[in-house]
Amino acid sequence: MKHVLFLTTLLLWASCQNSDKDIKGEIKESRARVVSNLAVDGCDWHLEIANTDSSLITTLVPTLATEPKVKAIIPKYGTEDAYSFIDVNLKYRMAGTQRGLTCGFGKTATVDEVEIIQISRLE
Repeated sequence: MKHVLFLTTLLLWASCQNSDKDIKGEIKESRARVVSNLAVDGCDWHLEIANTDSSLITTLVPTLATEPKVKAIIPKYGTEDAYSFIDVNLKYRMAGTQRGLTCGFGKTATVDEVEIIQISRLE
């Protein structure tokens, strides 16, 4: 009986530990823009997601592990000589981490990272 009670308690404890991942890991879908405008004193490669009336634009960067998904549809992604505004459909989840983004005039912005689940280029 003690073993059953112990195992039940252990399983309940383990399931509570995973609940934060479910909340943080909500998958979202949105239209976004992959942007590189460092050449004109903007910021290096990043994602921009606007709200419905475009009054608020959120700047995000993909996690290092999911950057290859962006590079697969945008071959110039990550290069220094590109000036781009490319519209995409994006399925993602917040990674819960932040990373520095190089911007003009030697500034570095700290932005949220996203794990890209799926990305496709709009034509």
